[in-house]
Amino acid sequence: MKEVVIVGPGGLGGIYAALLGDQGQCSITVVGRPGPHIDTIKKNGLKLTGRREAIARINAVDDPSQIKTCDVILYVVKAQDTQSVLASTAHIEVRDFVSSLQNGTIKDELLCATFGREKVIGGVAIVAGERPAPGLINWTYDGITQFGELDGSTSERVDYFVGLCKEAGLNTEATGAILSATWTKMVGWIPIGLYATLARKTNADIFGDPLIAAGYLGMVRELGALAQARNIPLLDIGPYLVASWTQGTFESAVEQVMQSPLANSQTTHSAYQDIQKGQTTEFSACVAPMLADAQARGIALPAVQAMYAALMGLEQTL
Repeated sequence: MKEVVIVGPGGLGGIYAALLGDQGQCSITVVGRPGPHIDTIKKNGLKLTGRREAIARINAVDDPSQIKTCDVILYVVKAQDTQSVLASTAHIEVRDFVSSLQNGTIKDELLCATFGREKVIGGVAIVAGERPAPGLINWTYDGITQFGELDGSTSERVDYFVGLCKEAGLNTEATGAILSATWTKMVGWIPIGLYATLARKTNADIFGDPLIAAGYLGMVRELGALAQARNIPLLDIGPYLVASWTQGTFESAVEQVMQSPLANSQTTHSAYQDIQKGQTTEFSACVAPMLADAQARGIALPAVQAMYAALMGLEQTL
């Protein structure tokens, strides 16, 4: 039985922990901060509601030093916590692979620097959930989860883990284009978060309003230009039809944006949830590296830069 460690059992990581743990084909240990959430999981298990009901009896620790070896590590912490979490888990001897389902475009580089490139596979999760109470995860959206080797090759380890996730009830697939998938999600996800946090909007509000949808598309195309400069092809994945949205006339693309499944979704962006809780978002860790890269390449991202600056100003008031 595979020993899987999930670092960060929050709204997203908790979904994978609960589903894989409830499935029973691998041993799950979650690593989280000391406090009521981990204490509740230890005592009562991890409860999942929403798209599926389950109570997973899994291992939970708040001290990573207790873990010496495992087969797989999944990192699902907020992007701003990556460096500290990697420092606290670098001692773990990983037999198979490590992967990150976090947001951001540099996450895999950080994993490679810690564990070595041969131990890293890429991961992308277009999945949403929230943690309304300690020990409780509400699964709100299952778009798609992808795993893939960084060099685009096929492998038994990717296929095996994809199979585990599928059997657990997650829409999961292997991909030979994990870098493109990672960038596609960020190009589609970041502009939603900027509008959601600053305008206090749900996904339906953003995609259903022609004016906001046009502003959203403008930022998608700015970030798409950065991906193009890096020779990273963008894709159509889940609700993010970024490849299609960055082609053709602006007017026709706005119409396509407004036909996204997110136009009918009352779910809210994770960054908006952070602001509602009085917490800072992970955008400084996700957006700042992209802005720095764009500046170094002489690529202007005026709308993204302005909205990001406004969000950073908002965070200073929290």
